[in-house]
Amino acid sequence: MLRQFIEGGAEESPHGHVDNDKSSSHPYASYPHEMNASDYPPTCAYEDSVYDRLFGPLGCAPVQDEGLGCSLEVQRIKFIVGRALKAYLSSPLCLALLPLLIGVCVGLYLGRGRTVSTQRGSSKNSKGGALASISDYTSLVYYWVGLRVAVLLMHIVPENISSVSQQFLEDVRDRQTRTELQQKVEVERESGVRDIPRHVAVIMDGNRRYGKQRYGNATRGHWDGSRTLVEFAKWCMAEGVSILTVYAFSTENWDREPAEVAALMSIFVKYCEELRVEAVKRGIRIHVLTTEDERIPSDVKAGVNRMVEETKHCEQFTMNICLSYGGRGEIVHACKGVVRDVISGNVSIDEIGEGHMRDNLLTGHCPDPDVVIRTSGEERISNFLLWQIAYSEFFFLKKQWPELQKSDLIEVIRTYAKGRNRRYGK
Repeated sequence: MLRQFIEGGAEESPHGHVDNDKSSSHPYASYPHEMNASDYPPTCAYEDSVYDRLFGPLGCAPVQDEGLGCSLEVQRIKFIVGRALKAYLSSPLCLALLPLLIGVCVGLYLGRGRTVSTQRGSSKNSKGGALASISDYTSLVYYWVGLRVAVLLMHIVPENISSVSQQFLEDVRDRQTRTELQQKVEVERESGVRDIPRHVAVIMDGNRRYGKQRYGNATRGHWDGSRTLVEFAKWCMAEGVSILTVYAFSTENWDREPAEVAALMSIFVKYCEELRVEAVKRGIRIHVLTTEDERIPSDVKAGVNRMVEETKHCEQFTMNICLSYGGRGEIVHACKGVVRDVISGNVSIDEIGEGHMRDNLLTGHCPDPDVVIRTSGEERISNFLLWQIAYSEFFFLKKQWPELQKSDLIEVIRTYAKGRNRRYGK
């Protein structure tokens, strides 16, 4: 009866859902990490949970739903009963004492009734004293039965309502976590703007120059650059960015000195392991985008595959790493995919549009970048996401990539929100 009362509440109210990655289902919530405050539902909106479907959210008075035809009085009664039920389910002491109290009452009632009945019979019998003694023992038996019933209820009742109470308590904890996360976001979001770019793409330029200038060694610059990438991803998550795409190694980079390429591949092997651990801990899903994977060494491929496989369940943030990647090569591969669709009869030539091309791109799982950042003072695209950045906002920074600070990202976000007017040709 208790389960039926709890689960028989009002119908669910629909909620919108924004999916940052169409290859995964989203939630966040789980621990939604830092999210836009607007991503959270209003404080008094109904949630799809056992408690909310019946009594509304915590801290809110019950709201009358005209579609359900419930009177205000019924809603008030549900609210009061719901509060009492919440107090009962959340207290282990109450869960234990209520069955015990029921059992004691049963024993007292049965024992008292038996005693009164026996005493009435004894008044008509010359052996009333002996019968009275027998009735006392009978009462004790009934009391003992009542206690056994109490013990039995103490085991049965919690088990029967355990699933309901567990779901209820999880709903309460989930709501409290959401509130804390929302407050945390409002405190930590340093940009102070609401129009946050959803997708940021970065050309990480200047690692070699930085290494030569600071250490006299280009390879050390690449190591510092890899650490900056991890920090940059954290900054993006704290500011509410959902997707980060980075240009790690282009198809043209294979033409560099063999010793430098070998050093870079060695860095990638070690870096994949470090990034995998960090990504799993922070809920970052990693995609590796490549147009010439046959040139990637086997040890790098093994590290990349493990990193991608072990983060595919993560949903808090998406990171695309362009490795052995070229924008022109990606368009060529997309065209081949469209041709295969035409040959197989899935689409006719006249039906081909931008959507078909977009679906065959390596970034088909995410929207186009809102912002493109290039460091080191260079102002060119360098064969990076040629299709996707058609209407992106560009920011060319003078700093080398390892020198980047969070304040640089904050400035980009503020300029994007307040200083850029995205007209899309209109």
